[in-house]
Amino acid sequence: MRRMGCIGMLLLSSSAFANYTCGGSVSYLGIDEGGDITVSLANSTPIHKICNVTTQGSYRMTVPSCKAAYTAFLAARLAGKNMYVYYNDNGYTCSSLPSWAQITGVYFVQGPD
Repeated sequence: MRRMGCIGMLLLSSSAFANYTCGGSVSYLGIDEGGDITVSLANSTPIHKICNVTTQGSYRMTVPSCKAAYTAFLAARLAGKNMYVYYNDNGYTCSSLPSWAQITGVYFVQGPD
C-alpha cells in the first residue's frame, strides 16, 4: 500500500510540468527569413513561433516535422478547419504564451479537423 502511494505521488508531481493543448482555427500563419514558423489560433493563442523549417535549434520539433506541421497549418487555414497544438512549457497557458516568442516545447500538432 505504501509503495502504491509513492507511485501516485510521483505521478502527481510529474503533472506539474505544464502539458497543455490549444486549439482553434488558424488566424495567423507566417514564416520569417530565418525559417521560424509563426502561428496563432483564433480565440486561443497569440502569435508565437513553434518550430523552424531549416534548423532545429532549441525547438523540440525536428525540421521534417516542422515542414509537415507548416503544411497542415496551411491546409487548415485554407479550409477554415481547426488545428491543435500540444505544448510542454512549464508556466504558460494558451492565452499566456508570449507574443512573437519562440515556444520551444511544441511536441505534437493535430489537424486539420
